[in-house]
Amino acid sequence: MKRVFLASLTAVFLASGTAISTAQADDPSAPTYSFSVTGATDYIFRGVSQTENASAIFGKAGVSYDRFYAAAGMENVNFHNGIDAEYDLSAGWAPSAAGFNFDIGAIRYGYIDQPTHVDIDTTEIRGSVSRGFGPVTAGVAVNYAIDYFGTKDNGTYFEGNLAYAITDKLSASGAAGRQTISAGGDYTTWNAGASYVLTKNFAVDLRYYDTDEHDFGKRYKSHFVAAIKASL
Repeated sequence: MKRVFLASLTAVFLASGTAISTAQADDPSAPTYSFSVTGATDYIFRGVSQTENASAIFGKAGVSYDRFYAAAGMENVNFHNGIDAEYDLSAGWAPSAAGFNFDIGAIRYGYIDQPTHVDIDTTEIRGSVSRGFGPVTAGVAVNYAIDYFGTKDNGTYFEGNLAYAITDKLSASGAAGRQTISAGGDYTTWNAGASYVLTKNFAVDLRYYDTDEHDFGKRYKSHFVAAIKASL
């Protein structure tokens, strides 16, 4: 299966501008740093629970400079095989042109204390494009892995997403995606919810997740997830 903590939730929070920069505002040539901690009632990745419906904590640190960025994060997981922690390393380039915002990069999902002969570490190449239309932002994204979480086969994820800024603090958003895996186990996932910026440093999100493959197990069934994010 797969993991980045609350992937769609993280995207919502980043889109709402809740990450706080530690770079000096009067020096645009300086790198921008951000730090955040998120707590949630579940860790959902592409519609699938990574904690088997249990709570999760995710920490992240990032740096950006002249449209280039890098980030590292860690969160808890529960796969009932001794693996209880995941780390994520990402880097990319996020230019803008003609009103469109692009993001081209890569992300590494790694797992601590993997059992002998188990290797589910995965690297994905990803790309996305989005554009704002007044209070509405629409986007599409694709992620590709050569060895998808230990399957020894490739996996591709396609997603379309939409967000609407109701006020300067309240927004609604949703996404629909399709995960294809050469080894089998394709499924479709979707989510919808709302996020609210409480203060400069805190934001909350309430979201519904589901997939079309409940027969794959309870991790693939519908979930309501509440989360709060603190940014420093």
